[in-house]
Amino acid sequence: MLEGGKTNELKLVYLIEKASTASALGSDKRILLDSIKPSTQVQTTAFYAYMTQDQDRTLLFDIVKTNINETYSPHSGSFKVPFDRVYGFTFSVREDGSSYGSYEIMKNNVAVGSAIVIVEGINIQQQVIRTVIISADKSDEISVRTHSSLPHHGLILSNTRGRSMFAGWLISD
Repeated sequence: MLEGGKTNELKLVYLIEKASTASALGSDKRILLDSIKPSTQVQTTAFYAYMTQDQDRTLLFDIVKTNINETYSPHSGSFKVPFDRVYGFTFSVREDGSSYGSYEIMKNNVAVGSAIVIVEGINIQQQVIRTVIISADKSDEISVRTHSSLPHHGLILSNTRGRSMFAGWLISD
């Protein structure tokens, strides 16, 4: 079999040529193309999850709204890469008015993106957002955590007024 479903394309060309020849000879036979189906499968993956409760340190996004291929685990908070490709990941963390912290997007326990928010002493809440585009290999694990060396203080909020969330999607096939 050739790459990209070429076998089916060649079969279709052969059948069309055969039909043209049969028609030129005055044959009344028909060719049914129902048996020809593309052999390539579209590979895609995506997820979107958010927190249902305010959190202190561990970032687990436990409400999963989208999880194509079941690649995101709300129990571990990580996305397991299903294909060697390029992916986009984003997270948003909402802090209360007495909080500060820094957060990292991790690929196999190595930071690939980070963001910091400081709202301590101000009577407001703030949302920090970070998006990264990375190349990842099958079985790599992607997650979000509090920064490894900067201490976190206060609460991470998530409720109907604003969700802390984590999402990812396949960019290239």
